Amino acid sequence: MEKKMTENKNENQAVPALKTHAELAESGLTKRNQEFMWQVQSAANDEQINAGLVAEIESNLLEAQKSGATAKQIYGTPENALGIKTKEVRQSNSAQQASINYAANGFWKIAVDNSFVFFMMFSLMFGIMLLFSAKQVTASGQNVGQLGVTALILTSITGGVFFAGWTMLMAPNADGQLRGVIVRILGSLAIFAAWFGCYMGFGFLPAVINPLLPGWIYLVLAGLSFLGFQWWRRKTGMQGGFLGGAGKARK
Repeated sequence: MEKKMTENKNENQAVPALKTHAELAESGLTKRNQEFMWQVQSAANDEQINAGLVAEIESNLLEAQKSGATAKQIYGTPENALGIKTKEVRQSNSAQQASINYAANGFWKIAVDNSFVFFMMFSLMFGIMLLFSAKQVTASGQNVGQLGVTALILTSITGGVFFAGWTMLMAPNADGQLRGVIVRILGSLAIFAAWFGCYMGFGFLPAVINPLLPGWIYLVLAGLSFLGFQWWRRKTGMQGGFLGGAGKARK
């Protein structure tokens, strides 16, 4: 009897109240995200509302819009949002964050991510070059300081920082609008020029603090950097960027 009464009580339990237009306007969401949430609420069924899916979608939008990500970028349509969240009920909160676009990861996470990529790419390139053409490279009479290990590290770090800035420049703002074409073009040119200037400047570091290592060591460094990159992706759950993909974030 008691069990039956409990079941009846659960069946009669009120569905959580959805927000009105006025309440959404005060929620902190952008106007576009407010309209998206209104459509989500209209499309959601009682089961999805009771499971907290609607509230969770709103929470994710509030967090993602801080970095310029829009509801359309994250979910596509309100119907897709509800479908995605239904599946994610069975997954961890970390896995849910993988749906947020690359720019939404934030400046410094992207900077670290790109630094790993650039270090891996340059190490691989320098390693192959020195492994098969070391004599030609060193006998050319040209400045080979850019191939030094310190220059490699600094080039990778500055590249990570500059391209994190470039990612933010190209991403939509909080209202989902892209910056002007001229701003993006001039900003991109300035970022590439600044990084190239740093790359050339690091080549003038004295050899005593910027030694040229054997080619095989650079290849080992490239392999270690790849492992570091994979670890970083698993740790943060990031996706997209130069190498794409995403590791499952740790709980």
